[in-house]
Amino acid sequence: MRRGSLFQEHLKRIKITNENYLKNLIVYVNTNSSHHQFEDYTTYKYSSYKALISNQETALKRDEVIELFDDLSNFKYVLHIKNLNINILQELILE
Repeated sequence: MRRGSLFQEHLKRIKITNENYLKNLIVYVNTNSSHHQFEDYTTYKYSSYKALISNQETALKRDEVIELFDDLSNFKYVLHIKNLNINILQELILE
């Protein structure tokens, strides 16, 4: 049997009990590729963003996620603003 951090669970779990915290996590997860300068969050293929904004079948609880942000346009807006802030901070750091 193999052992080591790769094969053993070592992640800390935090129970989400606050709706604002949940919304912040959703925004963070979906804009993370932009934050780390991998790729724009709207085109990053490993993000759930495309599945959340589409009408295609998904295992995600799309309606529940979008409802947290009131509607789809506000969800897109919140992520867009977060991305703008990320870009501004990255430009300041590079100066």
